[in-house]
Amino acid sequence: MVVVLVVAWGLAAGQAAWGTTANGNEISLYLSETKTPAALKEILNESLGKQHFFRYLRISEAVEGETNGYPYVALTTVEPSSAWTVKFTVVKSISLSKLKEDPVSKVGDAVAVTGVLNQVNPKTKTIVLCPVLVRYKDRLAPKCGKEMMAEVDTTAVVYSFTGGKDPVNVSKRDEDLLAFEAQITAEKGKDGWAKFLLDEIAKRNKAARSGRDTLGIYRKEQAVEEPPPADTNAPGAILDDE
Repeated sequence: MVVVLVVAWGLAAGQAAWGTTANGNEISLYLSETKTPAALKEILNESLGKQHFFRYLRISEAVEGETNGYPYVALTTVEPSSAWTVKFTVVKSISLSKLKEDPVSKVGDAVAVTGVLNQVNPKTKTIVLCPVLVRYKDRLAPKCGKEMMAEVDTTAVVYSFTGGKDPVNVSKRDEDLLAFEAQITAEKGKDGWAKFLLDEIAKRNKAARSGRDTLGIYRKEQAVEEPPPADTNAPGAILDDE
């Protein structure tokens, strides 16, 4: 009971962060507690083929490869509340960059992802997501007390300024720029402060893009075919071991 209550609190934070996207951790827990075929069918009818947001997925296996020139990372993870396995293949460059940015995600680390529930195997207690987006590197377990999204997601907005000609949002990554607010505002006014933020953020975005170019996350030039999507079986429950 304690585990369920603690995990449920953490899931509420994730649900709030990603709006109406269904809660994947809750689905995993419901699947693990299902006692009858009828109850299982009801859950699957409501969840298969729909997007779910998962947190605290601990990486148990990571396999890198390439298909038709496109790099990928196939991840096997463990969902903590249910102990079910959640598998997915990361192919989108922005998601690959999150895995490969320093410190590189490895076995034992956790990730938060949004993915379509593509397959469920109750016998092996396995969920397959496809397609999937990596949202951020995550905690291994919920935090005790209130959690701010900026604590785990560097893209989360921590400051908004609308007092100048151009509105600007500052993410956790660029929070250090806020130390210059009094100085820049005194020297250049509100419009100058907004321009300062926009200019500095643009420089950092450019540097980040240059950094991603060195990570090997894009299609190789020699590739001429589109990569087949990973795990592309039609959504459904797998009722027999494969």
